[in-house]
Amino acid sequence: MQMTVAALIAMLAISAKAGPVSLQGARFTATHEATPTKPSVALAFDDDEATSWAGDGHDLTELASNIVVTFPQPVTVGSMQVVTEVLKERLRLSHLEVYAPVGDDWALLGAVRDIVQTHFTVALKPARVKQLRLRVRDNARPDHCWPRIVEIAFFEPEPGAVLEPLSPAPVEDESAGERLFLAAATGNLPAAPTTTFDPNKGYLGYARDCLDTLIASGTDTLETVTSPMFISILATADHKHPGCELPPIHGQRQGDRASFGGNLQHDMMLLEAARRISDLTGEPRYAQAADDYLRFFLNNCTTSVTGLWPWGEHAHWDFIKEAPGHVTHEYLGAAPLDFWERAWAMNPAAVLREADGLINHVVNLETFDYNRHADISAPLPTPRPADMTFLDFPRHGGFYIQVWAFAYSKTGEQRYLDWCEKMMDHHSAMRHPKSGLMPSTSSSPANAGITTQLSLAITMLESVPLFGDTPTGKRCHQLAGEYLAALARLPHRPAEGKVCTRTPVSGPGEDIEKCLSTPAFDADYGGEFLCMDGLLWVQAYRVSGNTRFLDIARGIAGFYAREPRAPEQTNTRAKVFGSLVELMLDMAELDGGDQWLPAAESYARQGVELLYHNGIFRGATGLWYHESELWPSTFVHSLVRLAAVLDGKGTQVPTNYFHR
Repeated sequence: MQMTVAALIAMLAISAKAGPVSLQGARFTATHEATPTKPSVALAFDDDEATSWAGDGHDLTELASNIVVTFPQPVTVGSMQVVTEVLKERLRLSHLEVYAPVGDDWALLGAVRDIVQTHFTVALKPARVKQLRLRVRDNARPDHCWPRIVEIAFFEPEPGAVLEPLSPAPVEDESAGERLFLAAATGNLPAAPTTTFDPNKGYLGYARDCLDTLIASGTDTLETVTSPMFISILATADHKHPGCELPPIHGQRQGDRASFGGNLQHDMMLLEAARRISDLTGEPRYAQAADDYLRFFLNNCTTSVTGLWPWGEHAHWDFIKEAPGHVTHEYLGAAPLDFWERAWAMNPAAVLREADGLINHVVNLETFDYNRHADISAPLPTPRPADMTFLDFPRHGGFYIQVWAFAYSKTGEQRYLDWCEKMMDHHSAMRHPKSGLMPSTSSSPANAGITTQLSLAITMLESVPLFGDTPTGKRCHQLAGEYLAALARLPHRPAEGKVCTRTPVSGPGEDIEKCLSTPAFDADYGGEFLCMDGLLWVQAYRVSGNTRFLDIARGIAGFYAREPRAPEQTNTRAKVFGSLVELMLDMAELDGGDQWLPAAESYARQGVELLYHNGIFRGATGLWYHESELWPSTFVHSLVRLAAVLDGKGTQVPTNYFHR
């Protein structure tokens, strides 16, 4: 019978005559968490075997995970009891080191290696400490990922133990990246300088600075194969890649980052902004840089065995390996049709590889059940294995329809129409018969996916012209209209700035207040940043002509325009400022009124002041680096569009509706 933690503690205390160290008031931080928005590290110290700390999916042999325990007062430690677990037949902790701080260095108190049991003791050099660092170095998984600690308890030294002075020493194989993760976890990263907006430079000047820096210093130079692609992460101080992984900010998932490469979906609107800068300035080098980037990607990065491109929410192009970094294909948003036209002109075969590769998202070729994730490196067999799991967010199905519709418009091949028809069949089967709403995914049928249905409908309506005069095009138009009509019937209260963002799939029922949201400024992973929804409601109006959607957008925009400054909080993402500027410009264009353009300028100036440093935009406020995954591209595009509006010479910069 497995002994409980409480029993183990009691046994150890009796045998060693050493009392437990109290954890009351202690603070726990971890450099890596499986779910960054729901930290679990305190669960490893709660005397409950039903809960645990879960590390994330990176290789511990390349980058150790660290847990830092800070006691409210100094304590004396002599040993540590640890409980891990066997999960999916693998022991989740096999190598652990324990350190105490000595000045700016660390002293090793104890370590265990090659552990084969779930319950073990770590003997520690007796010491008086206020902080401990637990360095998780390995487990028994072949990929050395996903460690787990069920419970940890500390004990005092045995009676009579002598406390000797601690000797600081370098931590074995500690990397610069690990030191950064520790500094972030303990709040010791340096402050990032801000700037004062210079009206003489203007919005276009700041956007040009950022592009100039990326063109001069931010292209792929990590290894012997260089390219004109932009690297995702660049220090603002010296315009160099930091050479190591960086700790994620709150709500950012490590697996979504292009730590040693670039991601075309992150940069798509940056490339569009570069082309528009050339239009506004008459300097062709910006458009040339954008074309060089895209051409290199199409010619060198799109020949995977599936045909799927290494881009999107997880995959990217790794500049060191010259191969996909991560192999999970998932769209982040909808590429503008102009992008597909440009890509087709450069390399039509690459575009068709992506279009054909999307069939690897379909896990049932009869029902067209699909998974938003697909493996770039392994084509699905035909026929498909039975009972494959899937998550079929409607928005992703819209992305596939659009790419297939584009491929049909260029080739006339019937299979693309067939795939679009089957995808529309799949979505139609998901709809509630009375409300017309779809669940966020068919595996969670109770709750409607309002934003994902809005995204699907907009993408379908944008795609209609690609079908030409075909029954598929007519059906696409009709169904998208029905999807939007169901969303228009929801009890939005735009005059109050309240938008229906959640409801049972059968409809709101009587408890309408629980279905409504008001705007905010958070844009963490999985969050609902209503400004971006506001842009989708504008686009719904543009593609449908239904003024109900413009009313909803006006209600959202009105909230942001009344006091046009984002709260100055830690790590506000660049896309927050960019999306706010874009929404205000949309409303100025479509709605008139004196409030929208000043609000756009206010958010643009605030974004410049909080994000700009040394010729480039950081990814979020408070950071010391630029990072594409935090969407400085969205902010740069918004500045170029604002500059074009204020220029008054008629240069058009279309809205950025990528985020959906």
